[in-house]
Amino acid sequence: MEEKEDIADVAKLKKVWVTVGAIFCLTTIILAGLVLVFINRKTVIKKINEIVPITERESGSQSDNFNLTRRQIDGVYVELGEENNYPVAVTIDNFSDARPAAALAKANIVYEAEAEGGVTRYLAIFADVKKVENIGPIRSARPYYVEWVEEYSAVYIHCGGSPDALAKIIKENVVDFNEFYNGSYFYRNKSKSAPHNVYIKGDSVFSFLEKNKLEQGKFFPWLFKDDRQEAERPEAAQIKIDYPGDYYKVEWRYDKQGNQYDRYLAGKAHTDEDGEKIKAKNIIIQFIAAEEIDDKLRLAMKTIGEGKAFVCLDGQCREGKWHKKNNGSRTRFYDIDGNEFAFNAGTTWIEVVQPEHKVEF
Repeated sequence: MEEKEDIADVAKLKKVWVTVGAIFCLTTIILAGLVLVFINRKTVIKKINEIVPITERESGSQSDNFNLTRRQIDGVYVELGEENNYPVAVTIDNFSDARPAAALAKANIVYEAEAEGGVTRYLAIFADVKKVENIGPIRSARPYYVEWVEEYSAVYIHCGGSPDALAKIIKENVVDFNEFYNGSYFYRNKSKSAPHNVYIKGDSVFSFLEKNKLEQGKFFPWLFKDDRQEAERPEAAQIKIDYPGDYYKVEWRYDKQGNQYDRYLAGKAHTDEDGEKIKAKNIIIQFIAAEEIDDKLRLAMKTIGEGKAFVCLDGQCREGKWHKKNNGSRTRFYDIDGNEFAFNAGTTWIEVVQPEHKVEF
């Protein structure tokens, strides 16, 4: 009798162990699956972070479409593979006889700074030159333009330059695309007179990039964020910059609905050669002292170091400072508490202003 009970107990125990074993196996399989999913998820996130080297994101700023990523130069979402095209920088004329300029509204980043005699010029930087038809009028290089070009390791398109600028280009191995030595790529616009008539087509620039195997950019991006919600934006705002001479006075008027700034030059809406209005998502006022260095009224500007700045976006201007560690490093902008500014995705204009010039907000 006891033997039968022992056999029954063994059978029961066997069933228990079988059940426990089955549960253990099932649990192991589930855990293995979860680990695999987690590893894959980390891999995907890692790949996205490698593709999008943006160190600050706000909630909802990352696209739900994994085929899109932020472009490094301006934070705009683009197809994978287009996020870091080799940047192209061009010195563009702003003399009154040279207006309107071509492609200025299509630039991703634009610097405006005085060249000489109170006349400003633009350094326009393009992320995708294939989408630009004509660019110009193209003017000569200056050392501080070269230093901004180097921040992006960009191709530099210009037509001659000051002796110091040309020497700097050679010494610092800037990728040089000077009209003087590459005339076949350029053309003269017959509707304008020299020296305000040197132009180049976007296709010609792209051919130069292909010929020299220039494909991927090599620069450190700024931080980017999402636009502020419309309900939180101010109704109106203006930025006025008194560059010397009435022909060069600049005004930016804030558009709440589009969360962007419309540019006015010499009291009129600023448009490019195609009639496209010039707009920007971010306006930076960077104060840099300048001094005349020769009888042609050329200027020297110290772009390395730090100084006062205002950053305007979402309808508000905030005081801060600019900082550039050394030649070739990227100028970065910080608020008064030392936090780096994050910019809205889209076009940025950097207005380089001497401290004695008047700026109103």
